[in-house]
Amino acid sequence: MESRIKNTKRNLVSGFLRQGANILLPFLTRTMVLYLLGAKYQGLSSLFHSILHVLNLADLGFTTAIVFVLYKPVALDDHESICAILAYLRKIYWIIGAVFLLGGLFVMPFLPSLISGSYPQDLNIYLLFFIYLIDTSLSYMLFGYKSVLLTAMQRDDVVNNIYTFSSTLLRIAQVIILFIAKDYMLFVALMPLCTLLNNFLTQYFANKLFPHLKPLGQIDKTTKEKIMRQVKGIVVDRIGDTARNSMDSIFLSAYLGLTTVAIYDNYYYIYSALYGITLMIINAMQASVGNSIVKESVEKNYRDLFKFTFIFEWICGWMAICMCCLYQPFMALWLRDAKMIFPNYIMVMFCLYFYLITMNNTRNLYTSGAGLYWEMRVWYIIEAIGNIVLNATLGYFYGVTGIILATIITIVLFNFIARNAVLFAHYFKCSSREFYVKHGTYALVTIVNGGITYFLTRLVPVDGFIGFIIMIVLCAIIPHLLYYLAYRKSDSYQEMVAFVKTVIKVKH
Repeated sequence: MESRIKNTKRNLVSGFLRQGANILLPFLTRTMVLYLLGAKYQGLSSLFHSILHVLNLADLGFTTAIVFVLYKPVALDDHESICAILAYLRKIYWIIGAVFLLGGLFVMPFLPSLISGSYPQDLNIYLLFFIYLIDTSLSYMLFGYKSVLLTAMQRDDVVNNIYTFSSTLLRIAQVIILFIAKDYMLFVALMPLCTLLNNFLTQYFANKLFPHLKPLGQIDKTTKEKIMRQVKGIVVDRIGDTARNSMDSIFLSAYLGLTTVAIYDNYYYIYSALYGITLMIINAMQASVGNSIVKESVEKNYRDLFKFTFIFEWICGWMAICMCCLYQPFMALWLRDAKMIFPNYIMVMFCLYFYLITMNNTRNLYTSGAGLYWEMRVWYIIEAIGNIVLNATLGYFYGVTGIILATIITIVLFNFIARNAVLFAHYFKCSSREFYVKHGTYALVTIVNGGITYFLTRLVPVDGFIGFIIMIVLCAIIPHLLYYLAYRKSDSYQEMVAFVKTVIKVKH
């Protein structure tokens, strides 16, 4: 137990540093692109990232499946099995990188048809997309499998620190290029260099920490069957997530053009920055939860799920409230152009989108740790098809509003409700009613909390930067105070306090 908390704390600290760099530095380069080059350049970047995310289905979920299969040999110190699994993953990664590259080359001739209206004529969009393509391919074809080893060994802190270092160098170099040359092609060309640096550093530190774990040997038939079974389930999960997260920009580009994509992407950037923080917390916990599922009883993990869900609800509910209160004032300060700001109702939809998706994260810890991808395969497929159909229809008739509404509908029906049912049926083997009641209570408290906080922040008599700072202070205090008043007498609150005290006592 103590070692799991220790590893989680170490991963959390490095994860916060990584996410901080991942928010602030890209924000700086994004701002410079918008101000120096224009919204259409940022729209192209968003479109290409979305296309690459779709192509990344070539992974088929092998990364997640391998991490799951590694939990047991890592827990048992079975070095021979770990080495054989690494050898298998290295071979698979080469194949994935090649398939990804070929898929991207196939898509290239169709790029103009995915853009409604014009795009910057000084850019060769085919060469630009090829650079993006090479950047992602390299992450598979070099030493990406070593980051999987570090994750399974509960050393995500190493992966995070390497990423923070290399991405910081990249962003600094990109800022210099934009400031001096204003050359977007050169700006993008730096990305593969960063990926090379990241891969070589990962290889170096993985070898230094675990010199005895090399990609050697052959996995046995049982392990391969176990991996393939997980992959079959994960691949449809990946399709569902890709349909939900990456098709939005593609449909918006095809329907409304690059400028609308850029505006949407600015809002999505704030959403994804905060969502990234929640994922960082979850990723830091994942290996520990996987270890707990191997070693602890179902009853203990059931209690832990409720404990973690309450803690996460407090954190994510507060974040959603902050988004609702600060989104529009921040956009006004940042962009200084009313045409680049969505109406308030779309902003609220982004906040709802954030709250709904983050409240699935603690559930995902246990579905991943228990390896229930195959059991969820039908719902993954339904979610993917449902989201694409809703995106295509609602997006066509209602534009941005329809795109976000399509995502919200699929999250509620096919992610939250359906996937919870599978987890409780196949792992906990009990009714999920208590879980839904808890979530309903948490959502109601958060809505009331958010309404009160929003009303108070709108009473701030000062505009501009000073007014925004005052709003931040109010958002930092009021929601936590209201949550405390609502929950202070509950068992969940007492369990959270006890858990936090335990985490603080465990040394790094």
